[in-house]
Order: sequence, then structure tokens, then C-alpha cells
Amino acid sequence: MSGCYAVFHKQLGDLVLLEPCLSRLRDHHGAPVRLLTRSGHAPLAGLIPGVRFIRGIPLVPAGHLYCFDPLRKSAARSLFAPVRSRKFLPAEQRELGWFHPILFPRVTTPDLGDSYVAEFFWTHTPVPAKCPFRPPKLEPPPAAWAPPGRVPGTYLLVNPTAGWRHKSWTTDGWSRVLKALDLPVLLTGAGSDWQVTQCREIADKTGARAESLASSTTLKEYLWLCANARAVLTVDGAASHLAAAFGVPCLTLFGPSIFSNWHRPAPQHIALQAPPDKDGIRRMRGLDAAAVVEAALSLVSSG
Repeated sequence: MSGCYAVFHKQLGDLVLLEPCLSRLRDHHGAPVRLLTRSGHAPLAGLIPGVRFIRGIPLVPAGHLYCFDPLRKSAARSLFAPVRSRKFLPAEQRELGWFHPILFPRVTTPDLGDSYVAEFFWTHTPVPAKCPFRPPKLEPPPAAWAPPGRVPGTYLLVNPTAGWRHKSWTTDGWSRVLKALDLPVLLTGAGSDWQVTQCREIADKTGARAESLASSTTLKEYLWLCANARAVLTVDGAASHLAAAFGVPCLTLFGPSIFSNWHRPAPQHIALQAPPDKDGIRRMRGLDAAAVVEAALSLVSSG
């Protein structure tokens, strides 16, 4: 019986980081890895080799299922999957619910610590590895996903906000950086009112070269834009992981996040983190705009 099930209902960027682990499962069990995830993530799942997105109740029998998040929806879908063996691999002991030991006879709960999330899941997946760990990789999106009129390599993609406000940088900081870069700029963001507003404010302050696409692109269009940008400038979030997985130069700005969990340094995948305030907390407002300008210019000129 070829293939297995993988269950994961966290956010888009987290799913990107699971790709090396899914590849390890595919190499061991054979294709396809039947992925139970958010319905909106289907386009991304289609860019992961050997993965098949499963909508609704899983019906095809398989030998093994691997659940990688503690959400109740993931536990429920795991329960109804027609498999012989279920394994649960959360990132931390504190994520365990009372129901997990009942559903998953074998629960693996090593501590994430300072580990890079993608490598953590890959390391603790309980199947033999055919090769050493390598960072996430995605197939390029098809040309049909391109928004009308967009030409590959002619723009910077800027994702200035995140789902959590404390991860987002200032409007003035972004506009200063973008004015220093002599390239057309496309700004993207999620659909929250404050995120759309900030993207528009940044575009207005930057000038005619900047255009806000916040809340006006589909996921397919967003994936195409990430994969075909000259470079991606972003805060800690999905755009950073997507750019790295597509092989696009990327600068990521970090505030209070644990830097090592969400960034793996590479020549064209660089990051800056805000210095700690007097209370020890790293806040995005503490990022020096001049340092961001210097890093962005270096990234664009080498890309």
C-alpha cells in the first residue's frame, strides 16, 4: 500500500516549512503523501512534489498517518482517516491536549528550543532518511497563475505586515527603504483593515513606483508574485518562507520572534532583527531604517 497521510492545519508559512518532512515521508512510503490541511492551502499543496491535497473526509486506506499540529480539527481528521497507525509530532510538550494520547498511541514531544522549525520536524519524523536535511523547496507556480500584466523579475514584492501587529514594521520605515530602491514595488498583505490601510499608506508615501495589492490578489496570484519577484522584502511570515523555497532573494525583518526558529541563513536569504529595548524585548520600531536600506540595496544589487 503506497503513500501515507500527513495532517497539518496551521498557517501558510508553517506549511512551507513542513515540505522537507513531507519529502522524507514520500521517499519512505512512496507517493502520494495525502495532505489534510486547510482548504485554502490547496494551491500551495499543489507546488509540493509528491503531495496530494485531500478535501473533506479521507477515504483511501493507507498504512500510516502523521499529525504535525495540536489543533482539534487535525485530531478529528486523523481519527476518521482509514489508517493502521497514527503518530503525533507536536513541537512542544505544552501543545498536548487530553485527547492526544487517546488518538495517538505513540506521541513524540521533543522540545523545539532554538531549532529551525523545518529541520526540527524533518529530524523528528520517525522514518529513515535517504539524504541529509535541506531547506524547503517548492515547484514554480504555473504561468496561468500570473496576475494580468505582471512581468517576472521587474518588481520588488514587499509584504510589510503580519497577522500579529507586533511583527509589523512602521510605515515611515518602509517608505524610506522603498524610496532608496529604484525599482517598481508591489505591496501585498492579508485582508485585515489595518493591514490594507498600512499597505496603502506605504504606497502613498513611496510614490508612483509603489502599488498596493493588499487584499486584491488570490493565493495563486500571490504565490506567482512571490516566485517571480526580483526580490522579496518582508517581515517574519509566509512571504519569507515562500521566497526562500522559490529561490528568490529575500530580506526578512524580525522583532520579538525567536530568530533561529524561523530563519535559516543563506547568501540570498538574509535577515535583520531589532535590538532589545531596556526591558529586553525586541520591538520592530527599534529597527534602524538605515541598516534596512543598506541590506536591501545589497540584496537587490546581488540578485
